[in-house]
Amino acid sequence: MQIKVFLEEVCNQIKYKPIRKNISEELENHIQETKDAYIQDGLTPKEAEQKAVDIMGNAEELGKKLNKIHKPKLDWKLLLIIAILLFFGFLVVLIRVENGLGGYVSESNIGKYIISLMIGLTLSLIIYFIDYTKINKYSSILYLISTLLIIFSLIIGNDIDGVSHLRIGTITFSPVIIAVPLYIIAFVGFINNLNKKSKLEAIISQYININIKVNVNLVKIILLSILSLLFISLIPSTSSIFILGTVYLIITTVKIIQLKENKVRRLAILWGTVGILGIILLIQIMGFSSFRWNRLAVAINPQIDPDGGGWIALNREQIINSAKMFGEAQYQTEAINLFDEGTDFAFISILAHYGWIASIAIILAVTLLSIKLILNAIKIKDNYGKLLIIGISSMFILQSIFNILMNMNSWIDSSLNLPFVSYGGTNLIINMMSLALILSIYRKKDVILTYSVQN
Repeated sequence: MQIKVFLEEVCNQIKYKPIRKNISEELENHIQETKDAYIQDGLTPKEAEQKAVDIMGNAEELGKKLNKIHKPKLDWKLLLIIAILLFFGFLVVLIRVENGLGGYVSESNIGKYIISLMIGLTLSLIIYFIDYTKINKYSSILYLISTLLIIFSLIIGNDIDGVSHLRIGTITFSPVIIAVPLYIIAFVGFINNLNKKSKLEAIISQYININIKVNVNLVKIILLSILSLLFISLIPSTSSIFILGTVYLIITTVKIIQLKENKVRRLAILWGTVGILGIILLIQIMGFSSFRWNRLAVAINPQIDPDGGGWIALNREQIINSAKMFGEAQYQTEAINLFDEGTDFAFISILAHYGWIASIAIILAVTLLSIKLILNAIKIKDNYGKLLIIGISSMFILQSIFNILMNMNSWIDSSLNLPFVSYGGTNLIINMMSLALILSIYRKKDVILTYSVQN
């Protein structure tokens, strides 16, 4: 049997077509090496080829085995965890309905939630079946879309509680809900192309005979990262700046660890620079502002301003202290309607109405989600896919941890949603789409695809 015929029979058994080329090339190289060895032993090329093919075994059986190995896999465990969190998200909607919150007909909250869920599922299915590697070449476009969303919100958006929002029809949302994940995906694309020669470097090298010491791609990444944080500061959204900046740092750290040389020096430069800039920024933000120092003091001890900045924290404390294992807390505070809006305070609302068992279940689900996302990232072979999962997972994990800590009075009050639980149609859709991208990468975890990168 000729090599070409053998490879065709093997590949015909592999249902996942994108991997056929990679498998065919790998098998062909192996057969060719075996053939060359037989030729050196004295066999004719035709005899060597036949023997090299025969030693591979039955083509159909080999193809079926490879099909099992490279068959795309759906992460059912991750879906189960998300389903649990979505269940608690539905409980948040029911709380809004029972308390008559969210509009002139509170029952419409259920309809809005179901519509958002259906839209999220539809878009998620589309993302799940796309080739995620193609996203890489659109990194600059995704960055531009994120930036334009923020700019439009500043120009034509609505100011709600001092924060810019966009309004499309009856839907009002903060642009950072969309901008943050898009900035992360764009950043992964930029850093994945870090070692590739940029067009600017190529032009300079062509006309000027000098050794280019500056990595233009690195300069671009630094500038665009800083600009993205500055744009979000205009919304303003301090919590989003913190989340996005931390995710940038995590992705960059992982990228450096993957390098073969100068890891320690590069990590020292990265973390040293971030540390110095962080101190400078903290001094600039806090400065001599009595308001900011007072806010920090109230966050540590809300008793010093019970009718002002500490009011929300003290109301949460009353719920925490009077919460039961099952059912409603013994003491329903004056802030219960604020908590029952189900956005930033969804967790404390669940505790107030359903008790510690439900709240602990959320914490366990978030913990399992975090562990599962980390394990998934470790399993991914494709570097671009690995960095994407790390970036999106870091966003989910950080948001979840700090939202729960805030609700338990262990973190400064900030605008942080609890993924898949907090109320908000746009937020739910974006979270589901981000999750779908993770699932799309995981389904190809045993596959290393070859693809071209274009900027």
